[in-house]
Amino acid sequence: MPTPVVDALPGQLEPVAAAAAQRLRAETAGDEQQAAAAQQALVAAASAAMAAGVDLAQIAAAQQTGQARVRDELGKDALRGVERAARRRRELEVEYGDAIRRAGRLGLAHRDIASAAGAAAGTIRSLLTRAANGTPAATHDEPPAPHHNDE
Repeated sequence: MPTPVVDALPGQLEPVAAAAAQRLRAETAGDEQQAAAAQQALVAAASAAMAAGVDLAQIAAAQQTGQARVRDELGKDALRGVERAARRRRELEVEYGDAIRRAGRLGLAHRDIASAAGAAAGTIRSLLTRAANGTPAATHDEPPAPHHNDE
């Protein structure tokens, strides 16, 4: 069940949410140093909240709220990036197959094509055999279904 995003949290909980959000942003960006610093800030914020008598469940909920804020902020852009990468991957796979078939039609040795492709000769032989038999090449995935927004 998704965590509801709260705009502002009371007192000692807002620093917990902010630190959790910063840690997730840093982890998402692959910045290990910033993530470690944010983790330390999260520990400090949670410790301060506990010292102020805040319930652990509320601290955990504040952490989830901070993470949900980042997912709301960055999620759509991340999914668009995945869609673009998948589209480029499919285009490159078609280009790769076309190049191998072109080399095969030239009569180049399968081992030479395989070496250039960084693949096994059996893989190249299989792809060229399918092409010669008119069998469509196997695809690794189908185009994605239309994106539906759950909002």
